[in-house]
Amino acid sequence: MNLRNALAVSVAALGIALSSSTQAALVLDGDFSNPSGGSGFVTYDSGSSIGPSWQVVTQGSVDLIGGYWRAPSLGGGSVDLDGNSPGGISQTLSLDPGSYVLSFSLSGNPDGGPGMKSVRASVGGTAQDFFYTTGANTRADMKYVTESLAFTVSGEDSTLLSFLSLDQEGPYGAAIGNVSVSAVPLPPALPLFAAAVLGIGAVGFYRRRQAI
Repeated sequence: MNLRNALAVSVAALGIALSSSTQAALVLDGDFSNPSGGSGFVTYDSGSSIGPSWQVVTQGSVDLIGGYWRAPSLGGGSVDLDGNSPGGISQTLSLDPGSYVLSFSLSGNPDGGPGMKSVRASVGGTAQDFFYTTGANTRADMKYVTESLAFTVSGEDSTLLSFLSLDQEGPYGAAIGNVSVSAVPLPPALPLFAAAVLGIGAVGFYRRRQAI
């Protein structure tokens, strides 16, 4: 392999390595389509599982929403974190060390109070409380907003992602959907720097071979 081809292969391999972590689906069933909530909704009690990906926390219950109201993503569903009473869901993620951003769509059950719905999103060692005020949204137009939370994974251990209702009582809670986790890309200059280092190393090696 000549020097030009070696450099091309090295740069291509570097690009694949830098982009691979952003290509994978880091959250399973983030659109709540497996299983479906059907034409209405299905209630899941504490300790149960929503399909193979999500677990209901050991308190209260949640509603997996199908066609009862509009979902934030085409073909997907959502979860009302207050089923018969406030509850929550969780999923264990397998993430490499690095920086990430959790994002999700947030609305609130428009059928009843309290008017302000509250949810705590937690992933790894990072948590943040989010709030949504109902009144303008309807089942036909849920007026979702996109929320995000930056976090860092420092070790190889599994990372727990959870959404927990902070409502005190009642069956009308925060609605979440479109859950995803994305790796924070490296600074734009870093891949170029790495490619330059590879190129310098290859040139140095080539010159040493020529001198022998």
